[in-house]
Amino acid sequence: MTKNILFILLALCISGVSLAQKNEFGIFMGSSGYHGDIGNEQIGAVLFRQSPSVGLLHKVNFHDYLSFRTSLQVGTLKANDANSNNLNTQQRNLSFRSRIIDVNMGFEFNFYKFMIRKRRTVYSPYVFAGISFFAFNPQALNNSGQWIDLQPLGTEGQGLASVGIDKYSLVNWSIPFGLGYKANIGKKIAVGIEWIWRASQTDYIDDVSTYYVDESYLSSLAAEMANPGNTSISPGKSRGNPNTKDWYNFAGITFSYKIKNRPNKCPKALLP
Repeated sequence: MTKNILFILLALCISGVSLAQKNEFGIFMGSSGYHGDIGNEQIGAVLFRQSPSVGLLHKVNFHDYLSFRTSLQVGTLKANDANSNNLNTQQRNLSFRSRIIDVNMGFEFNFYKFMIRKRRTVYSPYVFAGISFFAFNPQALNNSGQWIDLQPLGTEGQGLASVGIDKYSLVNWSIPFGLGYKANIGKKIAVGIEWIWRASQTDYIDDVSTYYVDESYLSSLAAEMANPGNTSISPGKSRGNPNTKDWYNFAGITFSYKIKNRPNKCPKALLP
């Protein structure tokens, strides 16, 4: 029994030494963007309509090519039909904004050997993929110039028994993926630039997804926010595209600081 306990302790010590890794803590500064049912249909237009965003990140570098990364990023997504190239979309006159809080984790793969250290490869492009969980809250301006939370209103009849659609959740998940480029600027610091997209698993980041419903089913405020263009509509007319989900992204600069873990020291009595 005693020998078994000693063996387990020795195994834990050895694994603790071998798994001692280099950690990086950093910050993100950049912008957040959106692609969905509102505004310009061209993904390239997202580049020119971004909002400021910030974040924190942590990396565990397993070796020169692979890191496990977690981060927290906060930004604002927004769009306006007035910016669309499509006349019908402009007449629909929908718009929104939403604060988004994104927590993600995944793996970062370097194309070249890279660590924050002296006299090694000082730069590398990389790709990132993982999973994100995020919270959002779409809002729009009413006719009085006030910002109104849209989810409680059920602008497409969500929550009404006659329509049969539940209200969407303000918490969801997405699949992040993207690329970046980073470089050493010392023995302890690295700087990078990246663009990471999120394929969200909801179509309601902008509160637009399916069809117009009979306005008589809605409250006066919900009817106003559902059809701000005050255009002639009939129930069942397309308001959004239910066959596609909304996308969002974070693009910007990262600054990382390397902290080297101290290996666990085994008691001499446990060593062979």
